[in-house]
This record gives sequence, structure tokens and C-alpha cells, in this order.
Amino acid sequence: MTLDERAALEAILVSMKPSVAIEIGTAGGGSLARISRHSTAVHSFDLAQHLEVTAERFGNVTFHFGDSHELLPALLDRLAEAETTIDFVLVDGDHSAHGVRRDLEDLLASPCTESTVILIHDTLNERVRAGLEQIEWNAFEKVSFVDFDFLTGRLFRDGAFRDELWGGFGLVITGGGLGEPAIMRVDSYEAPEIFDAFLAARTRGDVSGRPTYHEIAHLEHQVAELRRYVTAIVRSRSWRLTTPLRQADKLAQRILRR
Repeated sequence: MTLDERAALEAILVSMKPSVAIEIGTAGGGSLARISRHSTAVHSFDLAQHLEVTAERFGNVTFHFGDSHELLPALLDRLAEAETTIDFVLVDGDHSAHGVRRDLEDLLASPCTESTVILIHDTLNERVRAGLEQIEWNAFEKVSFVDFDFLTGRLFRDGAFRDELWGGFGLVITGGGLGEPAIMRVDSYEAPEIFDAFLAARTRGDVSGRPTYHEIAHLEHQVAELRRYVTAIVRSRSWRLTTPLRQADKLAQRILRR
């Protein structure tokens, strides 16, 4: 995760202090360290155990290694039987459209998520986005807020992920008293559309038409110089001495227009 994503995650966890949290997609345990620190109990899902992820390091975490699409529903059933409420979930596991959709629909179908904050990582990615778009959000009455671009991801300029869309957080809230489901895409362009338009324009060789930062700074400097020049003229002795002439000229112009 990028620094801004880690900061957003930390801020949410600090404000919530979850009793029970779930992370789908643990990898080396970077985000799990934050979730574990601020939660009473955590359930972690990943295909395999990484060397950095140990019971000694994460004493309040129950690990589930294997396919989350098989393990998560089983855990949700057990938690439901115990009438346990899940406060927070980070979805960052299977990044296929089908995988993202299934993880979220399993979560939303469970009675354990009647009042839950769900954070979804990599919502700028095309495959993740495709999964989100396939979900019938209005079918889940408890969903009170959905924003795919809660925190926008990035288009990589160079390296192994050049011209690929990754990162970003989507936010889903159940309960919370926010009323009707609100998918926050009505009055603004979605982030993938903006990035796709940029890539298409760059491929065509289009010029954006916007001034560069250097040009903006240069224009601001010119405006400041002109303002100083005008101020110097207005304050000059010759300007004051010729004020009656300018006033007489304005009066003459008004008389001629009648």
C-alpha cells in the first residue's frame, strides 16, 4: 500500500477500534499489523502463510490459509451462530472480477455484517472494478453507503506496472443510518474513466490544452509585474497632475453620447 492508503487505513481503525475484524489477503502482514494493533480479535485469510506472518507476531489473529471462497463462508456461519458482529473488513485478496464479487457478496449476505465498515483495496484496477460493477448493491438493504473511489489509486508511469491501474480504496458501510443506498458516482466521473481518457489521449499524441506548471508560474509572474507597473503609474506625480484632464475627457464623452 502507498503511504496515503496506509494513513487512511490507520485513521479508520483508530476511530473505530474494532472488536472483530477480518482481512482477506494478508501477504507479508503489513496491513494486518495495523488491523491487529487496533482490533480486539482478527481473522486473516490468505492462500499460504508467509514467513513474516506468525502467531508470535500476531497474538490476537486467527489465521485461515487456503481459498477464501471456501474458508470465509464457513467462518461467517460460525460467527453468525455465535451472534458475533464484524466491525471492520479489508478486502484485498482475489483480484479477479469473480473473486472480488464473491468475497463481497459472501460478506454482505451474512448476518454478521449488519453494522460494518468494508474497505476494498485496488478499486482502480479494471478487474477489481468489473467485480464491483457486477454486484447488485440495492439488493442488500443493510448497505447504506458505497463509494468505489473513496481514495483514488494511481497510474504507474514506469517499471513492471507501467500504464497499469492499481491502488485506491473503495468504501462500503452497512447500517449507520445513512438511509437509502448511495453509490457516489452521480455527479462526478469515475476514476477509471479519467485515467482511461488520459491514456487514450497520450496514445493519440493529443495536447492537453492546459498550461504547464512552468507556464502558470511564468504567467503569474507577468501579472504581478504588470500590477506593480500600474500601481507605480497611478501613484506617480504626472498621473495626479493629469487627473483633471482625464475627468474632463470622460465628461466630454458622456455629452457627445447624448
